[in-house]
Amino acid sequence: MDENYENLPHGSSFFPLGLHKTVLPPNYSLRENAGFNILYSHWHPEFELFYLSRGDCVFVIGREEYPLMAGEAVFVPSGALHSAYRTKNDRETVFYAAVFSKLMLGGPADVISEKYISPALSGELKFQTVMTRKVPWQGEIIDRLIEIMSLYDYTPYDRDPLAGNHPELFLKDDSFGAELTVKADLLEIWKQLVTHSERVSQLRSADKLNRERVRQTIDFIHRHYAEPLTLERIAAETFMSREYFSRIFKAETHRTPFEYLTHYRISRAMELLEQSDMSVTEISERCGFSSPGYFNVRFSEIAGCSPREYRKGRERGR
Repeated sequence: MDENYENLPHGSSFFPLGLHKTVLPPNYSLRENAGFNILYSHWHPEFELFYLSRGDCVFVIGREEYPLMAGEAVFVPSGALHSAYRTKNDRETVFYAAVFSKLMLGGPADVISEKYISPALSGELKFQTVMTRKVPWQGEIIDRLIEIMSLYDYTPYDRDPLAGNHPELFLKDDSFGAELTVKADLLEIWKQLVTHSERVSQLRSADKLNRERVRQTIDFIHRHYAEPLTLERIAAETFMSREYFSRIFKAETHRTPFEYLTHYRISRAMELLEQSDMSVTEISERCGFSSPGYFNVRFSEIAGCSPREYRKGRERGR
């Protein structure tokens, strides 16, 4: 299972919706026009509503890219591989992610599930991806999402606002009836999405298989990134040839397998630089780099500064 997915709870069995907030400051280890992930490529079985509160970014779902401006929202289907990056380094980025199970909408065998949820899960219904206030019904979805967000307690996050983390937030203790409001808003959002959806033909079985193989590969990388990995070993997880696997992986993620692996290793190294007292050499080894020198080179290429400079910059920002 994907490491990111396992480490992020999404509500509880009694109320399966999790709300997460992320703040990324300007000059966050990003070279000009380099494009740096603010939401790492991952997937989960739940649906997701992503709201960009501040800044701008490019949201990626599968092979499609969607430029976003502040005040816009994105719907992420169940099981869809998704990520986000920003292309400029001069402003703060703030976003929220509401991740929810289909059980928030209906039971396993009721009419709502049969008529309005199952077709979305199977891919028979294609929902609008980006919501903007320029379209009235999409603006209503944004308003409902903002109301859901307003019912949550941000005290734990504000106490420890680690950039790049996605702490789960919980409903305010004094907000009696908040669960009812959240569910009502979510059902209204779903109604708008279904009403304005379009019916599409099913994906070819080969396309489905390739997407599943890429997901499995990402899970494998997230679990084994600290180990010496070769393209042969990664491709072996999919039972594909190296060449065919590399083409499929890049088509789905917009990166080669080793570009993805390197960026993921660097993202883990950033967390260790921020949150631990480990030396740069120790972090290099922990994140799977063959030598501290090679780690420094790749870190500087991606982050625009050395690991030590990055750590000093994060310490000054606290």
